[in-house]
Amino acid sequence: MSDDPFSAVLELVEAQAVCAGGFTAGGAWAVAFPPPDRLKFFVIARGWCWVTMAGETPFRMEEGDVLMLAAPRAFVAASDRALAPRPAEEVFAGATSGIHAVGTGAEMLFLGGHVDMAASCGTLLLESLPEVLRIDGTSPEAPRLKMLIGQLAEECGTAREGADFAATALAQLIFLQILRAYLASQGDGGALKPGWLRVLADRRLAPALRLMHAEPGRSWHLPELARASAMSRTAFATRFRMLAGLGPLAYLAQWRMRLARRRLAVGGLSVGQIAREAGFASDAAFSNAFKRVTGESPSQFRLRTQQLAAE
Repeated sequence: MSDDPFSAVLELVEAQAVCAGGFTAGGAWAVAFPPPDRLKFFVIARGWCWVTMAGETPFRMEEGDVLMLAAPRAFVAASDRALAPRPAEEVFAGATSGIHAVGTGAEMLFLGGHVDMAASCGTLLLESLPEVLRIDGTSPEAPRLKMLIGQLAEECGTAREGADFAATALAQLIFLQILRAYLASQGDGGALKPGWLRVLADRRLAPALRLMHAEPGRSWHLPELARASAMSRTAFATRFRMLAGLGPLAYLAQWRMRLARRRLAVGGLSVGQIAREAGFASDAAFSNAFKRVTGESPSQFRLRTQQLAAE
């Protein structure tokens, strides 16, 4: 597991972005997309379109703009908001991937992707994101995004060797850049709700977070973590609780349990090895703590997750 806290979280939830394809459009057209069943993102690689969804003011997406949905929100993409949309299921019937044509012409190129995550801990990411996230193509972070989107459009529209592999790698980088752009747009994190995303975005707490993530099983104490961040014990604890929604040692305890759950689900290590990695002096202490958090013993959790994976 990485000692870079942000990378460690993405690794823990097994965030894997996949390019699902897209469509070109021209003339008069409108497509109604159903609520996504997972984290999805959409980018405009060329041209523009209107996007309308319940609870949001209709907005225009232009080249380089990004829309990410962390909640099941249906929306309509169209050349004209007055047009009656066709259901996406009908427009793309039988399609699995690739670029498809909608309307007449190809003035606009709309690409989409989704992010697969481990069922046991994917909520760690979802609960920290807004339901609707928009990145403007004119934002300070946009140049890198535009470059990646351009490369993705090129790979999606070619039959070159390794195009699928390249599209997946680019989708992963686009997803990461979306998260970075979102954090940058929030300044010092003041607009973010308390949680892991907000605390990991705080540069003052970064040294202490790196220590905890590098050695999660170590018996860390508040004074040494505060010193690492060049803060007093009180200031450190107060700031950490304000940003994370819980104290530093409680955060560490939660992180250890999340790591343990992932280790148990993946397999390969005994319960005793996982207990020591999580900083517990005995298997019994680990089992008791794990059951308090999850409602089942480590062995029961491992068996259940393995059975689900086999289905």
